Amino acid sequence: MAYEDLLKSVEESAVEQERELQRKAAVAIEEIKARAKKQAEAVRQAHTEGAGKSLVAERNKQLYITKAESKELLIKTRESAFERAFAAAEARLKDLRADPEYPRIFEKLLREAATALGAEAFAVHVDPKDEALCRKTLAALQISGEILPDLQSAGGVILSLPGNAVVISNTVETRLLRAKEHNRHMVHAILSGD
Repeated sequence: MAYEDLLKSVEESAVEQERELQRKAAVAIEEIKARAKKQAEAVRQAHTEGAGKSLVAERNKQLYITKAESKELLIKTRESAFERAFAAAEARLKDLRADPEYPRIFEKLLREAATALGAEAFAVHVDPKDEALCRKTLAALQISGEILPDLQSAGGVILSLPGNAVVISNTVETRLLRAKEHNRHMVHAILSGD
């Protein structure tokens, strides 16, 4: 019997060791699972934060690009409106000679240019359509000058000293161009609501 007891005792010990090993293995497996779960959560969190940062960066980039494109479009739209306004003004001024006030306008343009040159002898460049009006206006103002009908213009004059040492352009086109450049900032401010 001692042999059977010994065998039984070894068998029970082996079963007990097997149970202990299984219990330790189960605990080790649970610890490994817990660590793996914790590491997976940390990796997921890092990826989520990284993806969130990437999304924020991409959103900011897209907002910046959109704002820049909007600003550029607004500037182009304002410039287009500005150009259309002056093109419309230029188109209206092409018929200035038909206005009953044109002789007074012509006189004013001629007087301004002549005053700028002073009392020196000068040439008066005019559109051939204004030659007769120019003669009449020079006589009325008691100004002498050589009339040269060599200008293509919607109206006004260009005065020059001999040898073109000084040239004063006071035509409808040059006045419109000066007004356009002088008022560009103001018109853009009005268009932008500033």
